[in-house]
Amino acid sequence: MRHPFILTLTSVIVAASSASTYATTIIHDSTSVDIEFVNIGNLDNTGDTANSVNGNNPGSVAYNYSIGKYEVTAAQWSTVLSADSNIGNAGTWSGNQPTANTSWYEAAKFANWLTSGDALIGAYSFSDATTLTGIDRATALSTYGTIYVLPNENEWYKAAYLKSDGSGYTLYATGDTLPTAGSDANYDSANSSPWNVGTGTIENNGTYDMGGNVWEWNEDAFDGTLDNLSESRVKRGGAWNVNSNGIKSSHRSSTNPVTVSNLNGFRIASITNVAVPEPSSAALLAIGAIACLAHKKRR
Repeated sequence: MRHPFILTLTSVIVAASSASTYATTIIHDSTSVDIEFVNIGNLDNTGDTANSVNGNNPGSVAYNYSIGKYEVTAAQWSTVLSADSNIGNAGTWSGNQPTANTSWYEAAKFANWLTSGDALIGAYSFSDATTLTGIDRATALSTYGTIYVLPNENEWYKAAYLKSDGSGYTLYATGDTLPTAGSDANYDSANSSPWNVGTGTIENNGTYDMGGNVWEWNEDAFDGTLDNLSESRVKRGGAWNVNSNGIKSSHRSSTNPVTVSNLNGFRIASITNVAVPEPSSAALLAIGAIACLAHKKRR
């Protein structure tokens, strides 16, 4: 296991931005992965009063963060898996289809690798390839400056359903009108498998496929209190085989974190410990340049 400090010195992020979307190349040693993110603004937004999750209105997030524009693809998964065998199995699907057949633990280890270059080190602590011992975003932020994580339920919900101007929430990730199956979104068995990420209609905040395609793991326990690291985790968004109810903002599901299924995938969130205002293209480019000069991982 390598020391985290060495990891920060051997890791570089190169960022370019257009409006609220930016492309990032995450490099550890000789392995690199390209991921596109969208910035989720509207700080201190209220939760969605139309829905309740464990007694709270979902979607309220008081800090800047970014979320993957697309679900993690099979190609990205394969690249990282080849660099760190502790991550897990080969997954299913191929190329630009979303990776699936990945457990919650495996998805968390993928996020760790993006953060530190080591599947066992990051926001998710593992004592070995199969044993999760804790989740500590704060310590990881202090160590690495930027962390990659599975979005918690509020982060995921806000990115999917909050309108881009922050004026309220929508019923579907594409708006209040039911998206057309097989065209706007991949659900209702319009296809017999997930389509390539980004095939459908762009969603509220610049993402794709937060409704349909594959279920997406969230960081949170389904009951809202992660007092047992092996308890069921939230899944959101539905998959290609769900009906229209499965892609609504009101719908959530849960699965044991060791479960693997070709219906289950994930996307990554990125959080930095430096508070910044709503980003402009120039500001984001400047941040990326400073990060590279400092050899600190930045988005």
